[in-house]
Amino acid sequence: MNEEQISTLIEVANNLVLSHTDEPLNDVQRSILEQVLQGKRLREIQYTGYTEGTVQRIFCPKLWNLLSAATGQRIRINTVTATLQRLSNAPLEVVSSPYEPPITNKKVRYNLPARSCSTFVGREEEIIRLLELLSYEHPAHLISVDGIGGVGKTTLVLEAAYRCLQASERQESFLGMPTFDTIIFTSAKEYYLIHSGLLQSLAPKRTLQDIFRQIARQVDELDITGVSFEEQLDLIKEALSHQRTLLIVDNLETVENQQDVLAFLHELPPTVKAVITTREQIVFVPVRLTSMPESDALRLIQYEAQEKGVSLSEKDSQTLCKSTGGIPVAINYSIGQLANGYPIQEVLGKISDLRGDVARFCFENSVKPLTGKAAHKLLMALALFPMPALQDALVQVAVPDVNICAINADLARLRSLSLVRQENNRYSMLPLTREYALAELQAYPDFEWEVRERSIHWYLNFSATYAGQDAQSWQGQFDGLEEEWQNLQVVIEWCMVQGRYAQMWQFWQNLEAYTHAMGRKESRLRYWGDRLMWTTWLIPASEQRGDWPVTAKVMSDRAVTLTSLGRLEHLAEADELYSKAWELRHHQTPVFRLCLARNIAVLRIQQQNFDVAQTWLNQARELLEQTELGEEERSRQLVQLQYYQGEILFKTRQYEQAKITFHQTLELAQKIQWIRAIFCTQNWLAEIAIRQEKLDEAERLLKEGLRVAEANQDKIRTAFCQRSLSALSIAKGQLLDAKEWSSKALDNFEKLGMSKEIDETQNWLRTLDADT
Repeated sequence: MNEEQISTLIEVANNLVLSHTDEPLNDVQRSILEQVLQGKRLREIQYTGYTEGTVQRIFCPKLWNLLSAATGQRIRINTVTATLQRLSNAPLEVVSSPYEPPITNKKVRYNLPARSCSTFVGREEEIIRLLELLSYEHPAHLISVDGIGGVGKTTLVLEAAYRCLQASERQESFLGMPTFDTIIFTSAKEYYLIHSGLLQSLAPKRTLQDIFRQIARQVDELDITGVSFEEQLDLIKEALSHQRTLLIVDNLETVENQQDVLAFLHELPPTVKAVITTREQIVFVPVRLTSMPESDALRLIQYEAQEKGVSLSEKDSQTLCKSTGGIPVAINYSIGQLANGYPIQEVLGKISDLRGDVARFCFENSVKPLTGKAAHKLLMALALFPMPALQDALVQVAVPDVNICAINADLARLRSLSLVRQENNRYSMLPLTREYALAELQAYPDFEWEVRERSIHWYLNFSATYAGQDAQSWQGQFDGLEEEWQNLQVVIEWCMVQGRYAQMWQFWQNLEAYTHAMGRKESRLRYWGDRLMWTTWLIPASEQRGDWPVTAKVMSDRAVTLTSLGRLEHLAEADELYSKAWELRHHQTPVFRLCLARNIAVLRIQQQNFDVAQTWLNQARELLEQTELGEEERSRQLVQLQYYQGEILFKTRQYEQAKITFHQTLELAQKIQWIRAIFCTQNWLAEIAIRQEKLDEAERLLKEGLRVAEANQDKIRTAFCQRSLSALSIAKGQLLDAKEWSSKALDNFEKLGMSKEIDETQNWLRTLDADT
């Protein structure tokens, strides 16, 4: 691309950005864009005055996001050139340099079918990749485009072929577009899915002889009539060796004698670029299609609806996007059905119907041959995993008695059919595939029951390794649980539906600490929502069975969560639960009674009832004296009692006494190396230092506490440190800094779903706004 062409495309980008943001591209952005258009790779892009890392990791991504917003398309380094050329008012009218061939029309032989849509939506990265492979600068001469039925393989290949056709007719190879003398299309597709349903193909090209005849019709002076197969093969190879040819073999999986066809394609001369579309993954140079990203799927829905005169609300578009799983043929079919007058709920039902047109078109030919085999069981079992399944989990719940060699072969078969995807040691499937597989599973109720029973057993064993962790510590070992969390949720919900009390109690013991700890790191609404739902089930279930030790334990666990949530209605329920648990305390251990008394004291602190809180703390101290504990466990219990004693003193404004108590707490926590307790205590000491106007000491404690909290990904401690730093900034008279720290704290509180703290911090910010 010459300098004038590059300048033209930069101006196209500049005008788009200016229109979108009212600001032009800056010098850095222009320089990056110029280097990309010159063909430089990401690691080669530089700008004087900035490190390569800054340019490549900060400026470049910001530029792609800016151009994506301005163009309405996903822009990346490998798509920006083609996108700007396409969006240019006259991208192909640039004046040629003296060394470039003039643009003249050329006769190209082709037999491409009509495009299925007037505008190609999405798949920008895939079309760029395919065009790169079609270039004769790339050594690949046999290219496969694979994916499940209906994912858009044929549409993608036809779009690339038509772009090559246009470039070939106008001899625009100097613009980087592949050009050909002949473009030949042959398809073995048996059915098409259109808006009214399945439409049978009149003459699918299913044999090697069919492909030969299609080639002969398009190539001048090639006559293969009446000669032997070997002579036909030689004549075709000879004819194609003298011209650039794009040969497309569509729907390879329904071709007869596939190996013969693949051998023929493999032996073609280097002047031929062969592209096959197939549902089976073949080890050539692949372009692999999966479901469209949500943004592209919504764009396609909106485009199809506009084309067919269908009015869709944003909610209906989102519902349709989710139900179709981003599979283009399902989207096109759905919009067509809506255009024919069917209500949206009926259309959604047709998409998931096992015997419906969408399921038959996308899956029937791939899944039907698997029926009754282990691969079929693996497919159906995988549908019960909402998140990618570990291979061991999938195998143990689906086919535990099948030998590993056979299992590997079955999983490879499912991958080759594009029914499942593998990433490292995990397997997943597309949303529409899952809907089909779940419908298949319903036809085998005995097998479904076995799978669910084995899932309970597998996940009980898996989660048992996380039992007994300390939820109050940063040292808890929960690696691997996050990836399995949604799969665990499905199994636990099944246990609740089926009334599996023993298994539910075991799951609670295994996961209680994790759900509590993750409420500090991630959204409380997510993890603590699970805690509240499970305890809602466990409490009455244990009461019905007279299992009073479990009732008391789960009531106390639920009350701890409600106390931390902190709203009045939560505290009222916690109060009631603690009262019932205290009545049942004799069914539990001395350590439980000690913790229960302490937790009730914490509730009273939250309720600002400090005298009663002190009474409960005193009772907890008495219980501690009466309970036999190891030295470290006794120290941990004492740290907590001292900590809450200090909080009562602080909140009753006895700052000097609170300081002494917190220093005693700090000394104990340091002795047993309880890191989180150390920094929680230091946060209180910082608050006391602020009130005693020892601001340097407060800043040292808070900055250190913030650093450690962030390093341990403890968003709760981070947020409280940030809020304390806001108070410190006020004490220093730095109101702008105070607003910044409060805003950061508010952001973390909102991410965590801490509604009480959100309200408090918002009120604080309003006060700061009034003061500034």
